Amino acid sequence: MSEMRKEIIELLNSDISAYRINKDTGVNAATVQTLRSGDIKLDNITFKNAERLAAYAENHL
Repeated sequence: MSEMRKEIIELLNSDISAYRINKDTGVNAATVQTLRSGDIKLDNITFKNAERLAAYAENHL
């Protein structure tokens, strides 16, 4: 598993709200919520969103 994927999974499992992630990264809160619920898979998000989430996780976890 890649380091980026691990960071994103850790972020999704954190107590940081989808709203806060949205405000700090620009990634839609609904996207964060659907990733958390499993309705969409991490493999299906854009690379741009993956980069934003990984960078955020690196700096906030």
